[in-house]
Amino acid sequence: MMLRPARPPPPAFLPQGAGAHRPRRPRNRHLFVFPREFAVGRVAGYVPSRRVRALGAGIGNDGMSLAYRADIDGLRAIAVGSVVLFHGHIPPFSGGYVGVDVFFVISGFLITSILDRDITQRRFSLVDFYDHRIRRIFPALFLVLAVVTLLAAFVLTPREMVQYANSLGPSALFFANIHFEGVLDYFGPRADDVPLLHLWSLAVEEQFYILFPVLLFALMRFGTRTFAVIALAVLTVASLVYSQITVENAPWSAFFLLPSRAWELFAGSLLALVRWPPLPQRAAGAIALAGLAAILAPVFLYSKNTVFPGLSALPPVLGSAAIIFAGMHTQQGIVQRVLGHRWFTYVGRISYSLYLWHWPLLILAVDYKGRHLTYIQAGGVILVAMVLSALSLKFVETPLRRPSALGGIRLARFGAGALAIALSFGVVALIEHHGGGFRTLSARAQAAEDAANAGARAAARNPCVNARRNWNAERAAEQGCGAGSKASAESADVVVWGDSHAGALFKGISDALAARGEKPLILSLPACPPILGVSAIHPQYPPQVCTEFNAAAIAEIRRLKPKVVIMVGRWSMWTARSGNHFWLTTSALPGGEERSAATTAKVFAYGIAHTVHAINEAGAAAFVVGQPPEFPEAPVQCVIRTEKAGKKGESCETIPAATGMRFVAGSNEALTRIAAKEPNMSLFLLSPLFCDQTECRGGAGNAFYFMDEHHLSPAGSQHAVAAPGFWASFDEALGKAEALRKMPSPTN
Repeated sequence: MMLRPARPPPPAFLPQGAGAHRPRRPRNRHLFVFPREFAVGRVAGYVPSRRVRALGAGIGNDGMSLAYRADIDGLRAIAVGSVVLFHGHIPPFSGGYVGVDVFFVISGFLITSILDRDITQRRFSLVDFYDHRIRRIFPALFLVLAVVTLLAAFVLTPREMVQYANSLGPSALFFANIHFEGVLDYFGPRADDVPLLHLWSLAVEEQFYILFPVLLFALMRFGTRTFAVIALAVLTVASLVYSQITVENAPWSAFFLLPSRAWELFAGSLLALVRWPPLPQRAAGAIALAGLAAILAPVFLYSKNTVFPGLSALPPVLGSAAIIFAGMHTQQGIVQRVLGHRWFTYVGRISYSLYLWHWPLLILAVDYKGRHLTYIQAGGVILVAMVLSALSLKFVETPLRRPSALGGIRLARFGAGALAIALSFGVVALIEHHGGGFRTLSARAQAAEDAANAGARAAARNPCVNARRNWNAERAAEQGCGAGSKASAESADVVVWGDSHAGALFKGISDALAARGEKPLILSLPACPPILGVSAIHPQYPPQVCTEFNAAAIAEIRRLKPKVVIMVGRWSMWTARSGNHFWLTTSALPGGEERSAATTAKVFAYGIAHTVHAINEAGAAAFVVGQPPEFPEAPVQCVIRTEKAGKKGESCETIPAATGMRFVAGSNEALTRIAAKEPNMSLFLLSPLFCDQTECRGGAGNAFYFMDEHHLSPAGSQHAVAAPGFWASFDEALGKAEALRKMPSPTN
């Protein structure tokens, strides 16, 4: 006689589409029991509870059914807590942005575990995979996008609303990282003004999910597991090397784009694919402690000035991997027990929604208040975000995560996802059609808005702005960018050469020169100082971009043979702001390749003098224009902010002279010293036109001189060139040019 077992064996869970005959699900459809071979990271002495929840990946916790690891939910809590407190500007968490890197490692580990299981058991399906992604990612994401769009319509100005709309489409299509890498520059919005900026990391994950399943399937289906591990290890090292190279030359690209972030996800993938030997519980506990320290140290020691990612991302990445690895061998260590506490695991469960909610709420709160939040106010906003996250988890994410969502019809879920994306673009079109005009402004605020818009319009008309990241002379000529043959006139009497400050000043200069019968031409590339013989280290693009642009510019000057070359730049970037991302280096001076403030000062003086000599050799005089003062807050933004906050009588156009000249005074002194040594260089300082001994003015009445903190508006450029001293210096340069042309040509 056969004896009935005391308890039936747990049913094997098969994902949808795996076969026609599926085991009957338990009555509670949230909870599943898995055979041991399906458990992620089986541990010695640890048997998963029969009440097993679906565990997810990274920022967007997946619902693809792996045995529950409480320590990973706790690790998510550490990650999201670090990010949220960093965004709340809580001082101890100055490096909290590394929480995103923790998410990336978790994502790589869990998604690879799922794919490894399905590929090994020959039931891998891209359709199933993306169905799960839609059910997990889309509901909370599009709920947040809908609510934030409604809030933004009441809080943001028309200009800000259009900028918001420009980011809404890329966010819905998961290429927000590419979008923000391209627009966060001089003429784009500041990071702290962009409600959807945080979605760049979700875009990185989704791009990884689009490419990685096919890659892993090919590696494992047509090769061995060992081959797949080796291939991914090579890709991991290659991505890390690329990240380090890119972070030194183009930090924004390194921060936002997948190629420089992929190694962090691959690190988690390797952790999942390698068959690790057993590890003693004490050793696993020590590894987990070291991993936690490697995460927390950067959270408190890193800052916004840390060069990141690259090698700086290694501690949080390796720390996350260490905790996950230790949890594969024991759940009894102190780190695993702490992370497995119900407080940590609950925050981990709402981490996806909390990540989605917290940033736009903080940004819109700042916008509404018209000033930075206090710690108490920031904490209140974060608590609101947590409440919304809890509600989202219970009433939106959990119901729609089930395979039975939308009647259990997969096509309906794909259709709903496509409809959500289409509606997002419909909202974008609606906002742009109305010019973002959901909020009326006073005449003064509207004038400020128009002045601020001038920068965006100038950037849109300047092909150099769009060509700047991969600039070369041939491509620039094809696109009509300044120093290219198709953009150049057959002749020019005056060439204005410089960075975005040259573009901002050109309106006034060109109008005045035309009235004098002179023919002007501008050669301008944002963030590239008109200095030859040096490398300009800047976060927006590699140094060779400016080097190639300036080489093409001087070649154009030699071809055109103008009388005067007007050099315009934001000189304070190189004389007072040199730091982790702003250096000038050269191989022409001893020690000139060291990245330091002292070296940058010496290289600046050398480079200006070298450039003046090159201009003189081309038969032209050099006319260097100093920069205007810099405002801590753009006067136009101040006007808009005070109107939002309902404040009357606050002065926005004036600041103390010491504040406005804080960075500019040093560049004025440096240029004055150089001019004293260069007989064929003329110099005119703009700052005295805006500042006296006590204050600096950013406008008069409804006329604003600045479009942001330091770029002149059209009205400001006309105010600058209206000064008699400007043209006295220009006429001096013309006289020097005549003298240069009368000099005999040098003979070889």
